Amino acid sequence: MKNKKKIIISNRLPIQIERKKDKLIIKPSAGGLATGLNSAFDSTEILWVGWPGIVPKDDNEREKITELLKPMNLLPVFLSKEEIRNFYEGYSNEVLWPICHYQPSYIHFDREYWSTYVTVNKKFCEAALAVQQSTDFIWVQDYQLMLLPQMLRQESNELNIGYFHHIPFPSEELFMNIPQRKELIEGLLGADLIGFHTFADSQNFLNACKKILNVPCGHNQLKYKDRHIFIESFPMGIDYDKFVHTSSLPEVTTIATQFRSHFPDQKIIISVDRLDYSKGILERLRAYLTFLEKYPEWHSKVVLYMLIVPSRDKVSQYKKLKDEINRKVSEINSIYGNLSWTPVLYFYKSLPFEELIGLYVASDICMITSTRDGMNLVSKEYIASKTHTDGVLILSEFAGASKELVDALIVNPYNRAETADSIYHALKMAPEEINERTEANRQIIQKFNVQHWVRLFINRLAETKAIQRDEWARRISDKVFNSIAERYRKSHNRLFFLDYDGTLVKFQNHAQKASPTVLLYNLLDSIIADPLNTLVIISGRAQESLSTWFDGRSYYLVAEHGIWSNFPNFNWAYKKGLALHWMPEVKKIMEKLADQTPGAYIEAKPYSLAWHYRKVELGLGELKAAELKEILNPMLNDYGLQLLDGNAVIEVKNTEVNKGKSALEIAGHIKADFLLAIGDDITDEDLFKYLPPSTISIKVGSNKSAAKYYLDQQEDVLQFLNQLILK
Repeated sequence: MKNKKKIIISNRLPIQIERKKDKLIIKPSAGGLATGLNSAFDSTEILWVGWPGIVPKDDNEREKITELLKPMNLLPVFLSKEEIRNFYEGYSNEVLWPICHYQPSYIHFDREYWSTYVTVNKKFCEAALAVQQSTDFIWVQDYQLMLLPQMLRQESNELNIGYFHHIPFPSEELFMNIPQRKELIEGLLGADLIGFHTFADSQNFLNACKKILNVPCGHNQLKYKDRHIFIESFPMGIDYDKFVHTSSLPEVTTIATQFRSHFPDQKIIISVDRLDYSKGILERLRAYLTFLEKYPEWHSKVVLYMLIVPSRDKVSQYKKLKDEINRKVSEINSIYGNLSWTPVLYFYKSLPFEELIGLYVASDICMITSTRDGMNLVSKEYIASKTHTDGVLILSEFAGASKELVDALIVNPYNRAETADSIYHALKMAPEEINERTEANRQIIQKFNVQHWVRLFINRLAETKAIQRDEWARRISDKVFNSIAERYRKSHNRLFFLDYDGTLVKFQNHAQKASPTVLLYNLLDSIIADPLNTLVIISGRAQESLSTWFDGRSYYLVAEHGIWSNFPNFNWAYKKGLALHWMPEVKKIMEKLADQTPGAYIEAKPYSLAWHYRKVELGLGELKAAELKEILNPMLNDYGLQLLDGNAVIEVKNTEVNKGKSALEIAGHIKADFLLAIGDDITDEDLFKYLPPSTISIKVGSNKSAAKYYLDQQEDVLQFLNQLILK
């Protein structure tokens, strides 16, 4: 690991560059990400790739910037003014930002925006690849670089790539509005681990993957292009110790005291935001106006002190927002203000760090009314700064921080009356309650700080790669195949157990359409053409289907997971003595759920019942299947039944039979010295578990399984079998 770099890639490098009298002045920026990474790792370990925030005047200045940044382990990616306009101001902030913040009416599509977004992502990719030969991992940051993980992945499957999305991820219906939705999703799936601030954001992303790419997803993972990818929430924290330390400094105490002296008989409500429509600034002002209307006894006793940091105010939407804020502030002050009291004090500027902490320390309430926010670190900064003074946090339910800081006063910023009442509650809150709420929130912030966030993500990324390596070890590589082929060649009595749907044929929306092809018949005939081979097709299919397709051929058939079999004399027989009294009740339950679920249907077999939902709308099918399982589970023990959760099908049958028991019975008669079993879903796990340890067991798909090996997809099974018998 020594000498290896941890590469961080973000839109901006954690520095600011200024030109002063033909000199370049470089100052470090105090962002949370830079702080967290520098405190979690030795600075020599990290190589940071990003735009330096300046367009060089000429090649000489470009080289000079590169050389100045090199000792700081910063690698600049230079962008032209046009690229900045189309990539950052354009696609990133006029398409992705409004979609992710649930403001589709603010979207502005432009063909040049997208082409430049692709071009700039390629620039970042080329810069990273030039230095990645010796790297522990690459960590891509945020929505400006959504294509980058896949671009990096195309260079090497071995790369350890993480991605973190620092803003909200919208519902799949909203994300579908983006014309390039597929490219963006595929771009992110180049990463091994994809992180979001909240569980809801991670689930929105998984739902988008299901909808757009039609890939099966677990609750925190999916399989895409032979790779397991994990999607999880990692709520970002702040440098807690830094805020605690700064808030205790004498100069900060002086700032706080001076600030308080301007409002000797008033409660101070502070808000700190970047100028943006997602911050709910107008909603806050409207709620404050409602508060003043509803609670006149607080006139002259409270002030709303708003600090708005300049941001993109040349963009028309932001300029319009700034004008609306000015008008609303003027309206409130003109209605309720007087010579001795200004209800709203509004400042459009940024403050030095110590002054900002001084405002936090001095204020009585911090009010955050975001209409959509990935996290909102101001809420955490405020609590961390209140080590020696009391303060109440009013926090929007649409800020990611509300999922952690549950002891804040949580509000819906669109509900003016509710928010106004929360202001009143905060002003009247007893000191004991303030202290109790603040302490509970402080414990969360202290534990889940930015250093913890970095460690958690990096450790999970390492775990993810380890899981992938274990999967690849089970995959049938050329070496493994050659070993199996050698055993096949040296054996004298071979027995094949092959599942049908999902193994020998692809799944179809309608089960009866999954009939054998000429190629499949030829393959199966080739297997049994060798007198040393015995072939058994073992399936959950009804006996009638297998009989129609395969009767008269020289291989054995097992239907309905072992209830029917034509072994050993090719005459069909069923397992006698199976109880069927449960079927009417279970069928009635299944029919009720099918009536509520368009596309669902019941397959009634003589000894089992299957509830299919392959044709049901994505999401609804899984929901109704879960409901069906919940209803059926209490009945299983009473009736001696087994519930099989297959590929878009829920099947119920007697526990007395399963594929494993049937296969073991046949294997006991054949006495094979080469045993091969291949299957694709949970019903085949019994097959893998019951057969002898020497069995070559293969799962279709890399999901956790009792099988020794796996093949990626159904087509690989046919290729594997063809190569095996021809080897």
